[in-house]
Amino acid sequence: MDRDLYEKRLVLRPDGFHDRYGRSVCLRGVNISSNAKLPPFIPFQEDCWWDLLASWGFNMVRLTLFWEAIEPEPYIYDRAYLDRVSDMVDQASRRGIYVLLDMHQDLYSRNLHGDGAPHWALPPRVDPQNNDGYGGQFWGTAYSLSRDVKACFTYFFQSGDLRKHYLKAWQEVASRVRENPYILGYDLMNEPSRGDISNILGCFENEHLKPLYQDAIGTIRSVHPGAIGFVEPHVQDTYTSKLTKFQTGGLVYAPHLYNPISVTLRFDPLPEDMLFDAMYRQHKATARKLSMPLLIGEFGAPWTMWPEYARNMAVDCAYQVLEGDFVSCAYWDFSVKDVKAWNEEDFSIIDENGNSRGLEVNVRPYLRLLHGRFLSQSFDRLSKAYALSFRSPPGGPPSVIYVPESVQYPDGFTIDVSDGMIEYRHERSELAFFPERDGIHSIKLRPGR
Repeated sequence: MDRDLYEKRLVLRPDGFHDRYGRSVCLRGVNISSNAKLPPFIPFQEDCWWDLLASWGFNMVRLTLFWEAIEPEPYIYDRAYLDRVSDMVDQASRRGIYVLLDMHQDLYSRNLHGDGAPHWALPPRVDPQNNDGYGGQFWGTAYSLSRDVKACFTYFFQSGDLRKHYLKAWQEVASRVRENPYILGYDLMNEPSRGDISNILGCFENEHLKPLYQDAIGTIRSVHPGAIGFVEPHVQDTYTSKLTKFQTGGLVYAPHLYNPISVTLRFDPLPEDMLFDAMYRQHKATARKLSMPLLIGEFGAPWTMWPEYARNMAVDCAYQVLEGDFVSCAYWDFSVKDVKAWNEEDFSIIDENGNSRGLEVNVRPYLRLLHGRFLSQSFDRLSKAYALSFRSPPGGPPSVIYVPESVQYPDGFTIDVSDGMIEYRHERSELAFFPERDGIHSIKLRPGR
């Protein structure tokens, strides 16, 4: 790869990711994808979907990978699958999209109505074809109610042999993609569960989960030096994680932010904005306790929420909270086919006919690159008004705002700035701001010319 491409590599600092000019980078991402939870475990192969994601301003994807797809039989690795993963990373990088590789699992395995582990990684007492795992709308309750699901997680975390297989699977992945500077990092296990191991005093998270994370990123770094690891809390303690500080550096705290009422029951009688803000503050406090930057790895709401407008309201509330604190995030999800195939879930911003939906809340202006200190940011989805405030000295590289003109401002937009010079780069939908003085700067966008 040429030098210019290598210069796109981001640097992780205590406050988050930075580019080669030292600017803070906001990663506005999307998960790819729910439909990949089923064979052939690939979300899509057409290049046009990458073009669409780039045109909507997404500069990051969280790409789901599956242990079952990587190692379908013990010590047998699916080279064709790994080739396809490598190709997707290359396709993303050609469009300036960073990739967070996510070793995904739900309910441990497809054999228990979830996804993740291969059939041979189930404990001897759990029959892959006949067990008490279950799916459907309330699949998440199986983490607590299914004896066999719990037995699988207990078996995995207590089995040194299975852990070695899991680490080797990660090594195989990292070996394929390590040269690409658009690899953001590795999400070491999606929504891990404790099985029958207690977490009351943090036993599971600190004596079982943390060592797995540290071993996994160490294994990845043996082939990809300097790789960044993304860690998540125990899924049933998402907002009350008992993780303590890691001895390993170069990690990002990447929990998920879902309103459990609206996601499970598909309606919510409580104020969405207050709930999302309270849950986000819990994540922020945990990240601070762990001395890690924060990235929200998943958030979203299903299209089956009632009343019909509730989905957009929930997603908009989440974005308002996240963009108001300049935090990176990835929406769940972007499935381009079989959008309801996995456990009746439908969160995708592409419908079952391949048409986009929800863009009025999912594709919005946001501060992409910041030279200075962030103060505030907001977008009103009804008036289309966007406002940004930050402090910086004059000179240096510009701060950059992504402006989705075709989605939010088809008739153009007006710009009000406190000072300095602006430059609108139409081909990239980016507004660059060059301040002329030291102090607080403000930028406002409104529809119209």
